[in-house]
Amino acid sequence: MSELANRLEYLVERLRSAYDGIGHSSGRPYVYFVYPPEQERALRRLADEYLRDDASLRNHHVDLLGITIESLANREDRGRELLNDPLRKAGSAESILRLWARAVGKEIAAALAAPGSSARPVVVLRGLAALHPLGNPTELMEALAEEEPRDPATGRMVPVVLLIPGVRPPQTSRTYQFLGLERLQCTFYRGEEV
Repeated sequence: MSELANRLEYLVERLRSAYDGIGHSSGRPYVYFVYPPEQERALRRLADEYLRDDASLRNHHVDLLGITIESLANREDRGRELLNDPLRKAGSAESILRLWARAVGKEIAAALAAPGSSARPVVVLRGLAALHPLGNPTELMEALAEEEPRDPATGRMVPVVLLIPGVRPPQTSRTYQFLGLERLQCTFYRGEEV
């Protein structure tokens, strides 16, 4: 079995066995799963296999590629104009990231509100490379934290798994290089890593 498969199997077991304990030490039930960007296709296939609904978990997959494209539909020219203006670039990128976070929050809320089994819900965020070059997963989670996804049946916070294309630098803790780029070194925003 591949390393990715082993790690995903561990992730699923962690979600099943420690569902209510995820995030207690960090304050947010975020689980960061960093994988080599060149293994994107393998990860997508394995995530579909391992992170599927079962008797104890009901997984909601949210693909950021579709959300980022849809949220900027019919606004491309205005966005390009703002991002090309050196005086507005930083604020514009931050505004777009907040727009994406709101769209992700709405997608999560709609998925959690949909009738389903009595299994415990888990949100899986995929396609996070779509955030580049305007943002990264850490910034997205900081913005999303304001909306705390909750299970409508229990009121409890729902674990959010982030499938992040990147590299974990050796001998570091809570750090990753988004998309494997040294210049995009980030620190996990709360949560735990698998």
